[in-house]
Amino acid sequence: MWFDFMHGREKIKFMFNNELSLDDSEFENLLFYDISRVRLSFNIKKIPKKIPDKWKKIKFNGLSMTLELIGIHNLTLNGNQVGFICSPSINKNNNNLIFTITNKEEFFLSCTTELIIIDSIKPYLDQRWK
Repeated sequence: MWFDFMHGREKIKFMFNNELSLDDSEFENLLFYDISRVRLSFNIKKIPKKIPDKWKKIKFNGLSMTLELIGIHNLTLNGNQVGFICSPSINKNNNNLIFTITNKEEFFLSCTTELIIIDSIKPYLDQRWK
């Protein structure tokens, strides 16, 4: 699974019974800050069958998820906009993680990092999605 190497993966097991997918998610934004951190945000349309009980009272049609990449060794970025559908990949090479996002020839992000944290996962209501 994409979250096998991440800190906070227990959230996905507990909240979604290990069923949360990043495939075909919308890449919403990125922020490079604090010397060596990258924050990535995604909107996920595919809602798992199991969700937290407290969310059952809320109207939502997607999930908003933020990842923190900490201890950046290498960051390659080529592109000029976000807001597209993608299926990020996460691989492990020795003690580092490699997070990659591609969107045809229009966007490419590759980040080699020491740590990826699942920072937040929240219900999300997107008016574009019916």
